[in-house]
Amino acid sequence: MYLKVLKQLGIILALCLMAEAAVSLLPFAFPSSVMAILLLAVLLCSGILKEEMIKETADFMLASMALVFVPLAVGIAEDLEILKEHIFGFVLALFLSLIITFVGTYASVRLVQICIIKRKEKGGQTDA
Repeated sequence: MYLKVLKQLGIILALCLMAEAAVSLLPFAFPSSVMAILLLAVLLCSGILKEEMIKETADFMLASMALVFVPLAVGIAEDLEILKEHIFGFVLALFLSLIITFVGTYASVRLVQICIIKRKEKGGQTDA
């Protein structure tokens, strides 16, 4: 069990490392986390990486994601006075990033779903 989880974590961390390397080669700034998601989508769609190869660890990481935002929330609460001075810009940035995140997430999920549907049609598999 532990070896399976370590192997899955190794795959996910290798994707993150590949994303960091790819971003360092780009002539412009690009978030490595976004590059990692794009790499993951490409590998899943192409069939090089199977969902089962990272499922348990990815599910655990998704379930624990809220813990990542606790320090951020505490940091914002500590600087509340500074935030009050720039509330309009903060709310605008928050709203725009929310919309962009929703659209980006929807687009990436649809892309993966389309790839999975095409793969199933190609293989003649059905879920019925």
